[in-house]
Amino acid sequence: MTTKHEEVQTWLENVFAGDDIPEFEINATSLSLLYNLMRCNEHADRDTKLLVEDYRQKAEEYNIEARRCEGVLKRMNLSIASLSQAGVISLRVIANLALILQIRDTSDTSFLLAMQHLDDEIYKAEEARRKEERNLQILTEKIKTAMVKQSHLKKAMDVLEQKAACQQPETEKRMKDVHFIRSKTKEYQDKIKQMQKSLQKLKVDPSIYHNSLIKSSKELQKLQEELSPLQSKLQTYSSLPPDLSSIKVKIEELKVKLAGLENEFSKRIDLMHM
Repeated sequence: MTTKHEEVQTWLENVFAGDDIPEFEINATSLSLLYNLMRCNEHADRDTKLLVEDYRQKAEEYNIEARRCEGVLKRMNLSIASLSQAGVISLRVIANLALILQIRDTSDTSFLLAMQHLDDEIYKAEEARRKEERNLQILTEKIKTAMVKQSHLKKAMDVLEQKAACQQPETEKRMKDVHFIRSKTKEYQDKIKQMQKSLQKLKVDPSIYHNSLIKSSKELQKLQEELSPLQSKLQTYSSLPPDLSSIKVKIEELKVKLAGLENEFSKRIDLMHM
């Protein structure tokens, strides 16, 4: 920080050239700002010196060219004062053109090279202009397409907003219904849990649950369907002559099976009435 402070102090003394330097607070921030300002000022001074030196060199070259032209005119027994008005105007045009083209002398070669360079710049500028026109045309088409899409989207948005406004009461009602159903669902779930805990405490037989009863009812219906053809067969066998031993055996077997089915049927009925 000490070196930076010394450099800033020396620079300020050179800038104010013996005048009093305004007081400022010496801290890291102020020194950093002044140091950066000093560096920028030094870069600007160097650039200015280079420009001045370049202008001096060009002025010297122009003076040399002017003296050369003056010598040529003297050898030809001509002077600027002896030139006609048209000649003076032409000379000024040539000088101004040389300044515009930024050439070092007024030789034909310099003018031709400068004009060729100018033609190249014009060609590049035309190419850039045509490219920008193509890009502008593409962007214009894209903007038109985007505007059409925006218009369609705006119309769709307006329609949706109108529908939303019309459906707002129904939507609110459905929201209320959904909220009510959710609250009831939670309430029923809590009651189911409580009832399941109560059933577990009471050690209720699961066979009397609704699902079990439905299953038993289906099985009972199936047994009834199986029992009906057996009863028909039994009646058929009962009508046969009693002296047939094989028929009697078959009848006894059917009676046993029928008794078993009737017993099972009675159990199912008793279970459903519990």
